Amino acid sequence: MSAGVDKLELLTRRIEKTFLNLAREEGSQRSGYKNVIDLRQTRYKLPVILHCDGWHGGIHKIQLIGVARLGLRRARRLLGTILGDLSFVRIYRIDLCTDIPGIYVGDLAETVLVSRVQNFRIYKKRGGLSFYLQNSANKTILIYDKLKQLAATKNPRATAYGPGERLTRIEVQLKGSAVPFKKLRHLRRYADVDLLENLEFRTLKNMTSGEKPLHRLASAGLRQSISQIGLQATKKKFASSEWAYLERLFLEEMGNSEEVLDIRSRLKRSIEDWLENRIRFPRYRNVNASDGRD
Repeated sequence: MSAGVDKLELLTRRIEKTFLNLAREEGSQRSGYKNVIDLRQTRYKLPVILHCDGWHGGIHKIQLIGVARLGLRRARRLLGTILGDLSFVRIYRIDLCTDIPGIYVGDLAETVLVSRVQNFRIYKKRGGLSFYLQNSANKTILIYDKLKQLAATKNPRATAYGPGERLTRIEVQLKGSAVPFKKLRHLRRYADVDLLENLEFRTLKNMTSGEKPLHRLASAGLRQSISQIGLQATKKKFASSEWAYLERLFLEEMGNSEEVLDIRSRLKRSIEDWLENRIRFPRYRNVNASDGRD
């Protein structure tokens, strides 16, 4: 599996009259917009939710559904049908992701850090654990068990995997001021920017019998915490000066290891595949049934 672009929301002041009138006639008030309509439920059967006539400034939002299965060509064609002129549209939110086979999300969480971030969360849902390595208003980086999510939502793609197989997704969610390229014609530039520039990998040093007993005990406690809640959450339990000391004493960088480079290159390839309309998982005919997360 590979997704590339997994969510795309755009802002515009122009919508083709046919769709704007439809939203105003049949839409409902929701989420800061006067008229919201799901075009999958209309005669047009398009995988788009229109949020029209925002309370603040009257701006419109377009949310593409199942965008990972569209590719750039089909996404542009769909937007052209609804908007006409695409030069006025701006990207408000974009989620970019890739899937890592053969790795359990908990194992990855034990080695990965995102530096210079304040907020971190762990969520446990039906779809398994989700580790939000960065969780700010405009930028989120998370890893989660993709297979469990597919199974929890009864997605038919879950049946393609056998017992014991692993699939972890790493996802970067950008919105508002964190979106680096807002014009639709600049979408290709996302393949060339390092979206994981603050991603780091650490591993615990092997403690020898010659180490001080207190150091061996501290190392064992650190190892237990990391195995239970992950490296990023463990780091947040300490003041920055304390963590700097622990890191210097007990951890070592994995540097440009194959694992680090592989995640970055996988994300780049997934984005490039989406831009070049190479869809790596099966395209289901019933796109309208999608909830938008692939």
